[in-house]
Amino acid sequence: MNIGIIYDEQGNYKRALDYYHEARKIFEKIGDEKKIAMVLVNMAIVVKSQGEYEKVIEYYHEAPSIYQKLNNEFGVAVCHANLGSVFYYLPNYDSALHYSLLSTHEFESQNIQQFVGSSLCNAGMAYDKFGHKEEAKTYLLRAKKLNEQYDNKKELAFIMIYLSNLYASEGLLQLAEKEASEALVMASKINALQQVMEARFALAAIQASKNDFKKAYQEYQEYVLVKDSIYQQDKAHQIAQLQTEYETVKKENQILQLKQVNELKDARLNQSIITIILLVAILSGILAFGFLWKNRITLKQQAELQATRASLREGQLKAVIASQEEERKRFAADLHDGLGQMISALRLSLSNEKVDAQALTHALGVLRDMNLEIRNIAFNLMPQVLMKSGLNEALKEFALRINRSGIVSVSVQTFDLDNNMEAEHRIALYRICQEWVNNVIKYSGGNQISIQLVRHPQELVLTIEDNGNGFDPNSLMESQGNEWKNINSRLHMIKGAIEINTQKDRQGTTLIISVPQQISIAA
Repeated sequence: MNIGIIYDEQGNYKRALDYYHEARKIFEKIGDEKKIAMVLVNMAIVVKSQGEYEKVIEYYHEAPSIYQKLNNEFGVAVCHANLGSVFYYLPNYDSALHYSLLSTHEFESQNIQQFVGSSLCNAGMAYDKFGHKEEAKTYLLRAKKLNEQYDNKKELAFIMIYLSNLYASEGLLQLAEKEASEALVMASKINALQQVMEARFALAAIQASKNDFKKAYQEYQEYVLVKDSIYQQDKAHQIAQLQTEYETVKKENQILQLKQVNELKDARLNQSIITIILLVAILSGILAFGFLWKNRITLKQQAELQATRASLREGQLKAVIASQEEERKRFAADLHDGLGQMISALRLSLSNEKVDAQALTHALGVLRDMNLEIRNIAFNLMPQVLMKSGLNEALKEFALRINRSGIVSVSVQTFDLDNNMEAEHRIALYRICQEWVNNVIKYSGGNQISIQLVRHPQELVLTIEDNGNGFDPNSLMESQGNEWKNINSRLHMIKGAIEINTQKDRQGTTLIISVPQQISIAA
């Protein structure tokens, strides 16, 4: 079990689990149930670090049953606290809240206050996910007070950042800035880079909400620097882990080779030994040559892959730039052709010294048209409903605007859509729908378009179907058009996958896009 703990600390989770399983077998053989429960908890910690939360729940359900049998109330409470944390990551906020409140009661009944803070924090975050802001603040503030009492600086910084985000979501920017600033100072003192990064990001968002974009930009620059530093540390840790694994395998291979040589020396005559050594030397040379050749091929493939990725990124960047330029041209044309003519008409209507009622009525009509034109231009640039009400309402308004023409009918259906979806995902999915629907209207000749968005536990699936003319999918993959490049660029940003079901000389096309779900995990 101790060897497993060492491998866990080194980040070698596979070896850690191997030793934990061996330890469990021994403890089960000798009937030491307390040690069995300890091993289960250690195994749960390793599996949790790998994100296998369903397996973690199995271990944390098995361990407390043993602790209850042994009347170990503290062990039961620890397992319940960890279950609260794991269910939050899944996410299963109802179970997270249940076990967090249960462990809080258990720790308090045992008068073990130093562990109550974590359970209170998990309960507060679960309440927040249910939209119970006041209960969330109450539990988070209790957790903050306990961590201040026991000087748990890292946990305290995490709670203050969460409170800052909570206050900011309610528009309490002064309180939000105070919590984030104090968290930043505390995290910096203990060199908790993750909390420093999150505090910087929270402050950048607060300054942006206050329209102080200069400070927001400065905070965001600091956030990026810390994020890069964390990445470099993780990279160095991974390299060290790989080096350790290499050295371990190397030593094991050396021991095995020495054992084989000794066995050969004892079993054969000197002449046979010399022959075997020669054969081993030849074989080693062949293996070394094969390894070098394989390594050379691998490096060549990696270089080609990097070149392909660079070319793809360059194409995506060009597509984004071209799209922006096209949008600027269209925006300028809309202003010139639409608003410019309306302003001229309004000026003519009001140029007479005496403005009669008919001219005034005409001028008011022109003003209404200008207002409608401005709203249409603003909607095409960035629909306000997308940022305020979410993707569902934005797509419905987009469909309504198309349906007003009476030529094309667009329907929108969403199932279990997350209203708190990240802005980056919201905008990307909206723009993809916009690009694809506009292409269907322009090229397919169809008059029925269906948009569906369904959120599954692990992914979000977007489906767009139309009754227009089909086409050869390969022609689209080889296309140099900005619309297709824009769709791919936005898919790349949100790590989405695309599938197109269509065929030339066949009616109807189906576009399916799947995007992995992003789960915010508190560290």
